[in-house]
Amino acid sequence: MRKLIWTAIFVMAFSVPVWAQESLENLYCSDFHSARVKIVSDSSARKFSEAVMTAGGHSMIRINADQLKDLSANARSFAANFSCASLVLGHLVKGAEDIYEHFSQVGNADCWAAGKLFYNGRVDKNGVMALEEEINQLNREQWSHFPGPVRVVSLNDTCKLKPMN
Repeated sequence: MRKLIWTAIFVMAFSVPVWAQESLENLYCSDFHSARVKIVSDSSARKFSEAVMTAGGHSMIRINADQLKDLSANARSFAANFSCASLVLGHLVKGAEDIYEHFSQVGNADCWAAGKLFYNGRVDKNGVMALEEEINQLNREQWSHFPGPVRVVSLNDTCKLKPMN
């Protein structure tokens, strides 16, 4: 009995860090048809995360975890969620008619990605501001691996995230 108790304590002690963190492996995404998106690791992907449609019409996100290793976990999650947002909002199915609609879609995807982190409790208002600052400080090489076009991200001003009390 004593051995069983110590084994249970040992297992619980090493399981707590796994419960406490949300990793990219636990990322869940569904597309605009509410179909689950397949998320695959792809070391050949040029960007950290890329939303794609397969030849069969299925949605998929390719993640290259070797890219942007120097960014915070929240910035990497934001990048993955940005790719998910492109699928959820149907941006890959219906392309933009002009540059203005394209940047409107990018802004919507930014807000969706920030909202997912905010409403899941990963970041608060200050965390959104820190995330915004970190993304806006990306250098040219980092932007080449970050999803979406090079842009100034203004999450707090544009997205109007409000706590759900």
